Amino acid sequence: MGQTATKRPFPHQLFEQLSKAECASFIEALHYMTESSTTADVKEALVRFQNLFPFSRVIGGLARLSPNGNFDGFTNVVNVSYPEEWIKLYWQNGYFEVDPVFQTALNKPGTQHWGTTYREATSPKQQEFMTAAREFGLGDGITTGSADPSCRVATFCSFASASSVDAARYVPLIEYFGYYVHMALLRTAPAKAQSMNRCVKRLTMRELTILNWVKNGKTNWEIAQIMGVTERTIRFHVESIFSKLDVTSRSQAVATAIEHGLPNVV
Repeated sequence: MGQTATKRPFPHQLFEQLSKAECASFIEALHYMTESSTTADVKEALVRFQNLFPFSRVIGGLARLSPNGNFDGFTNVVNVSYPEEWIKLYWQNGYFEVDPVFQTALNKPGTQHWGTTYREATSPKQQEFMTAAREFGLGDGITTGSADPSCRVATFCSFASASSVDAARYVPLIEYFGYYVHMALLRTAPAKAQSMNRCVKRLTMRELTILNWVKNGKTNWEIAQIMGVTERTIRFHVESIFSKLDVTSRSQAVATAIEHGLPNVV
């Protein structure tokens, strides 16, 4: 007879600290996460969890790993409440290379309190990253993740706040919830994964913003109205995007950017 798979014990102590209303809301968020079949479903379940506990920023996603286990681009990003400007800055500046929490999530799967991880981050680039994060209301938080080097994928989900979080109370809850987030992210991931490519990182912040509007189907005139500049200025930036990505059309630019690591933020 084969070995019986180890079952996860029910964590009675987690729910003993919650009120009756909190228990009901937690179970509801857990139910919808378990039932998720699309990234929109995952986002809805994360919204429910965020509304239950004092976290102002929540994001989750799936990352690809290279054969040697290093980060190789985002496959999917489910953004609940992270500032879009921060996501663009994070991606364009390559913060994933110095973010101590993200690197820990890739190399040591589990649930971590940012405050503990940050105390071990001492390099100037790490300090610069943490200062920038605080400016976007990401002062403290909890991240849970799981990596599967054999399948070359890793999942992550971060719950952040501008102020300090009660790690003793929330780490166990997020760790339990995180297992179901991990399964949902894998279940709803796009069939084709993307990998990072340096040509996309050459785009400036403004070009990245314009490319996102192009991806959303906006014309040059509409983008000019949104950004408060002339249509000629937008055409200039679009031509620059084409040159950097070595493409000749808007659809090619969007496809190339997504294929080469532009996060699919929903």
